[in-house]
Amino acid sequence: MIEAERLLLDAALGDPANQRFVLLSDSCVPLYNFSYIYDYVMGSSKSFVDSFLDKKEGRYNTKMSPIIPKDKWRKGSQWFTLIRRHAEVMVDDGIVFPVFRKFCKRRPPVDKKNEKRNLKLQKQHNCIPDEHYLQTLLTMAGLEKELERRTLTYTEWNESASKMEGKGWHPVTFSASATTPRRIRELKDINHIYYETEYRNEWCRVNSTSVPCFLFARKFSQAAAMRFLSEGL
Repeated sequence: MIEAERLLLDAALGDPANQRFVLLSDSCVPLYNFSYIYDYVMGSSKSFVDSFLDKKEGRYNTKMSPIIPKDKWRKGSQWFTLIRRHAEVMVDDGIVFPVFRKFCKRRPPVDKKNEKRNLKLQKQHNCIPDEHYLQTLLTMAGLEKELERRTLTYTEWNESASKMEGKGWHPVTFSASATTPRRIRELKDINHIYYETEYRNEWCRVNSTSVPCFLFARKFSQAAAMRFLSEGL
């Protein structure tokens, strides 16, 4: 995934007119019109990258040391908005990426028919590269002060079972019936984010001005997205 992101950024950097780089998924919807989003993103000289200390999970692989020290290990949402200079840092990286490619790999899916293989899989180190790579890279580059340490894309999480990792937190998919004017308004009204591992309240601001935290939201089913667009929510 992170290799694909690097290729996308490399292609986008080929046009010098591109000054901001926003990664979204096909299940994202914009919460505001283009003009509002453009002014919000261009009005900040910083990148928006969700980044926080990962104290609870064991995704850091000690084999990454000393190239990636544990105190530089970060976690966060993969949905970023980068200024041009930070996009160039990601594309030009020849130090952190090779270590991630070797030591940060997602554990293969559980095979319910093969108990012996499952026991072996559980012993393998599990890491989600796109939730750690950019955050760790920019921290190691000494660029954390140039970040708004939050994502612009809202995701709702629910604890449920997954074929990949068993019980854990997974993004909720909004149905058409759940996509109501009231729910969309609630998302637009969010003005701060609490980071439990750092005991940090991130109040959402651009140039010291309070702003809504999120410009986009996910995951929306196709029916939900069509309702969102047709009703102008």
